Amino acid sequence: MTKRNPTTSPTAQDLQDRKVKLAEGGIILGLIVALCVFLGIHFAHDSGPTVAARLPRLDTPPTTAQMIDEPVVASTPAAAVDDGTEPVVTVAAPEPEPVAVTYAASEEAYAEGRYDEAADLFARYCDEHPGNAWGHYMRGLSLWKAGRDQAAEAAFEAALALKPDHVKSLVNLARVQLELARPEAALASVELAIDLAPENADAHRVLGRVNHTLGRLDAAVSAYTDALDLRADDAWTLNNLALVWIEQARFTDALPALARAAELAPEAGVIRNNLATALEGSGHLSQAMEQFELAAAHGSAKGELSLTRLSAVTLPAAEPVADLAALAAAWKEAADALDPARPAGEAVASVITDDAER
Repeated sequence: MTKRNPTTSPTAQDLQDRKVKLAEGGIILGLIVALCVFLGIHFAHDSGPTVAARLPRLDTPPTTAQMIDEPVVASTPAAAVDDGTEPVVTVAAPEPEPVAVTYAASEEAYAEGRYDEAADLFARYCDEHPGNAWGHYMRGLSLWKAGRDQAAEAAFEAALALKPDHVKSLVNLARVQLELARPEAALASVELAIDLAPENADAHRVLGRVNHTLGRLDAAVSAYTDALDLRADDAWTLNNLALVWIEQARFTDALPALARAAELAPEAGVIRNNLATALEGSGHLSQAMEQFELAAAHGSAKGELSLTRLSAVTLPAAEPVADLAALAAAWKEAADALDPARPAGEAVASVITDDAER
């Protein structure tokens, strides 16, 4: 072989050899790159999903636990953040703010006879104004009218805890205690009310009811006459006083008071029933039937029973007629002319009884 001088120019054979070597090197490099790519894909598959695969999908429903315990937040892809858009967040709707309850609105429900609603409204009012005794008092009245006597008692006691001298709460507490068949407790409540406000006619009337319930009829009459001294035209005091006389079989004494009470409260079935009872007891059967009819028409169950009973009775051909209007007028006149130093019931009863007997 001829030895080549390195300084001489490459021959055509030299150039061909270089091209072959470069081609071989390119093939080897391509194989290396392909092997790296293959190994990278295989490694990624074995180690878990890619970051993109782990992003939660927007259309995936929340789990039950999310629905119950926390607001559902939908994730947003990175592209949505990169281009400046706001993330889409869905949260539970806030609870509406409760509307404040006013005393006037609660009192309106009471005045319209919606007693259960009024009791609930006043309960909310008391939660918002716990130091207002009048709120507890009106809640007590509403509960009592709704027939919820034990809750009413608690409401009146709450009012008295804030204002021990709240006379109206004491009087109505005594009424509720009577409904709960606790006359001794009612006596203590109403006597305290009278000590605080001796001019309160309602307190004296309730005291009459308490004494009547306890069987103290003379004390009941005294309390009712004290109430009439303060308020002569109180239909329910007149009715209650007359009821004591009816129980004592003093039917003639009871007639004038009941005639006046029926004028003052013509649609009160209880008063009509008691007037009818007094008429029957004093021998005015036809008029008694008329009053029992009115009592039944105004919701008195006792009036309806008595009407059925009297319908089977043969009425006498002639019987005395009581002039109810004249008896009522005489009672009113006597009450208006009372000597302030003399108990009202005693004075009126003596005048009317004498007149009726003539």
